Amino acid sequence: MKTRDEIYHGEAETLLRIITTYHALTYEQVTKTFPKKPESVKALITTLMKQGRIFYDSATNLICDRPEAANAPDREMIAAYWVMLDFKKTLVYHTSGDFPVKVHFFFEDEAYEIIYVPLGDETLFNHVFAQAKETDANRLIIISSLEQAKMIQISNVAAFCLVDEEGHVSYYGKRK
Repeated sequence: MKTRDEIYHGEAETLLRIITTYHALTYEQVTKTFPKKPESVKALITTLMKQGRIFYDSATNLICDRPEAANAPDREMIAAYWVMLDFKKTLVYHTSGDFPVKVHFFFEDEAYEIIYVPLGDETLFNHVFAQAKETDANRLIIISSLEQAKMIQISNVAAFCLVDEEGHVSYYGKRK
C-alpha cells in the first residue's frame, strides 16, 4: 500500500513551486494545471492548507503562498497564467518573469514571453522594448481591447490576447 507521500510527492512539489513562483492563482488555475488528477489535486490542496503551506481565500477564490497575497493579487499575473495554461499539453517549463515580462515558458522547441500591457501604458512598453536586447522569444501580449493593439509597437509578437474574468483567452494576429 502506498503512503500519502508516495501518492502526492511529485504533485505536491510541483504545486508548491507554482504557488511560490506566482504567489496567487485562482483555484481553477491550480486544478487545471493538473488536468489528469483533479480529485487528487483537490485533496492535496486541502492537505497543504491544513499544513499551513498554502492559503485559500474563499472571498477571492485564490490559492496563495501567504494569507496577505489574497488582499492585493497580481491580476496581470493571473491573466498571464491563463494564457500559459492554453499551452499546457506541450509545455516544457514555465516561470514568472521580471518587468515587463509576466511569464516565460517553453513548449516544444520555442520560447515564449507573456506580457501584459495595461491600457494607457502602450508608449511606456514600446519604449521599454525598443531599448531591450533583441530576443528570439515569441511574445504573447495581453491587452484590454483590440484597439489597444494598434498602439503597440513591440517586435516578435506572436499574438495579442484578450483574457476575461473566467479565464477564457481569445487570440488575435498582429495588426498592420
